[in-house]
Amino acid sequence: MTTPTIPPTPTVLVGVDGSDGADAAARAAAEAAAARGATLCVLRVVDWPEAGIAGLPPDLDGRSATRAAAELQVRWLVARLAQWLPVDRITGEVVDGDPVHVLRARSQDLDLLVVGAHGQAWSSGETLGSIAAGVVRGASCPVLVHRHEPALGEPHRGVVVGIDGGPGSAQLLDAAAAEARLRATTLKVLHTWPQLTEDAGTPVKWRLDPATTTTAEQAVVAELVGALRLRSDVPAVDAAVVGGRAGKVLVWASHTAELVVVGRPELSPDHEMRATTRQVSQRAGCPVLVVPLATTADVPVPA
Repeated sequence: MTTPTIPPTPTVLVGVDGSDGADAAARAAAEAAAARGATLCVLRVVDWPEAGIAGLPPDLDGRSATRAAAELQVRWLVARLAQWLPVDRITGEVVDGDPVHVLRARSQDLDLLVVGAHGQAWSSGETLGSIAAGVVRGASCPVLVHRHEPALGEPHRGVVVGIDGGPGSAQLLDAAAAEARLRATTLKVLHTWPQLTEDAGTPVKWRLDPATTTTAEQAVVAELVGALRLRSDVPAVDAAVVGGRAGKVLVWASHTAELVVVGRPELSPDHEMRATTRQVSQRAGCPVLVVPLATTADVPVPA
């Protein structure tokens, strides 16, 4: 008799740094782990300068004091997260190193990595925090960049995914459909066609037939969306083709969505993250799930 194979338990990891944004990301990670039946690891990376910090008393071991404070903060956070997830499915850990490098390395064995959009180094403006940006660019698993919903205004509803119809679109749709199912909400598929006529000049722009262009672009994603609608495990699916730059359209959609899902082609150290992924992760008005895609990377950035 063959013993049935037990699938491994999914793992969600959240990187924290003691900031309010990181604590909020930890709560989002606990909710994600509960929905997935996953275990949760709360990880704090202590990045102490090798040369120390000028001004501290010479007899003070600043690294040890900082690490002790970090361990206390992680234990406190794990205890708080028990209201979303059984405590036996939560672990806390404090390690030394560079946060981006550590989180990227850990991502190889994860189902989901969660980070706050901004941490201790947060400043005003829309730019993504340096750690979050570094993790999004190089993680091996999907990365959830968590953001607070505005305190005022209508609650955000639905999952939005942007696809271009090219390689990786089916994988991205699967990830977005899974998120919509876990959240028991609707899924909206957005496909944009770039305004190339604006770059070409007014004479070309005036000769464009928007209806013909829209019909052609709808055909690009019709088969993918049609297959998605036939699946019994996928909630209500809406699809739209919109003229405009993908990043701008998805950021606009994020101000009413509860999650935006975008893809990120495989990258090597000499490649830059594509503009749409960068713009949405930086400027979205809701959490963003960045899914690594097994496709050809973008054009290398010149030295």
